[in-house]
Amino acid sequence: MVKNRSPKKSVCMPVYSFYPFDPRVRRAAEALLEKDHSVDVICLKEEGDKKSDSFKGVGIHRVSLTHKRGGYLRYFYHYLSFFFQVFMKLNSLDRKKKFDVVHVHSLPDFLVFVAVIQKFKGKKIVLDLHEVMPEIYAARFNKRMDSRFVKFVCFLEKISSGFANYVITVNDVRKDVLVNRGIPKEKITVIMNTPNEKLFVKKDLTDFLEKFQLDSKFITVYVGGINYERNLEVILKAMSIVKKDIPNIFFIVFGHIYGQGEKYVNELKSLAQDLGIFENVYFGGQLPGEDVASYMELADFGVVSYVKNPMTELAMPNKVFEYSMADIPIISCRLKGIYTLLGEDGAIYYESQNHKELAEKIKWIYHNKDEAKTFVNQARKVYEEHNWDVMKIRLQTLYENI
Repeated sequence: MVKNRSPKKSVCMPVYSFYPFDPRVRRAAEALLEKDHSVDVICLKEEGDKKSDSFKGVGIHRVSLTHKRGGYLRYFYHYLSFFFQVFMKLNSLDRKKKFDVVHVHSLPDFLVFVAVIQKFKGKKIVLDLHEVMPEIYAARFNKRMDSRFVKFVCFLEKISSGFANYVITVNDVRKDVLVNRGIPKEKITVIMNTPNEKLFVKKDLTDFLEKFQLDSKFITVYVGGINYERNLEVILKAMSIVKKDIPNIFFIVFGHIYGQGEKYVNELKSLAQDLGIFENVYFGGQLPGEDVASYMELADFGVVSYVKNPMTELAMPNKVFEYSMADIPIISCRLKGIYTLLGEDGAIYYESQNHKELAEKIKWIYHNKDEAKTFVNQARKVYEEHNWDVMKIRLQTLYENI
């Protein structure tokens, strides 16, 4: 006998982030709305935000807590404060909304336990692992994977995943890591962090093009978070070498700053000045998500420049897909997650932090534009196989089976 499934579910999404700013949470929420589920998000509050709001049909409930990075104690304090505020808000809303599913977005993984009362009521719990928590903490605090601290975080990951009915992760490499740590394979769904092309708006950039005379430039563009893990200085160092052969090279940077990001941006500006390429770089502010594609289309090539560590080895940066959408060749540091997806023919690789090798790859693209198109075509093929329309169906199917 087939059990009847309710086509509409009431869903609550707690997330230690901002909404609608967080693109992954927004994509998930709006995908569920398409299937007539109702969605409420509990998130952080920025200055000027309303405590209760709505955006495109998603209810937003914000808690007053400043999102800052720091040492162990700061992380613990903020996560714990957020946990208790979300617990209270979730159960207050649940009395009115009667949630069928609590879909928790990590970090932290243990945020899933805010749904302990809903779990006892027989409601379903989804843990959406945006990151692999042990690897990210090993990277942030410079710890070995076999350290006591990281082993404790692995324990938190395991019990959090065990508490959830369903687990979502962002690529097959991370899924394998989770399975190897004892999380049942059949419990895990891979939903990649691919951009939703429908959210992008074609923007007229004529003034921007004329201001920097970009029609005559060889351009790379970066849009995203700005912090030390992004290792943008390796691009600047490579440009200082490349400029001798390609004097018209130009680097456009848009990004949101968090953690020590402001200090990092100032260091990047000073480095550009010292390297004699300050006139070849433009630092913009935070870019609206819908404008990203328009600026990416200005680029002749894209660079994924992460520092290599346990976290980034498993990463699948949104930039990979945005560059693929823009049909430009991708130069990436050789990281397991990216290489597993794109293979040898989907990107041009260099060793992380090796600015001299990166410079050679940039010069190769400049002098071999036709040959570089084979990498573009392969990356586009991979993107089409994993675009948001594909991932959205996976998420919607998961909810059909709940």
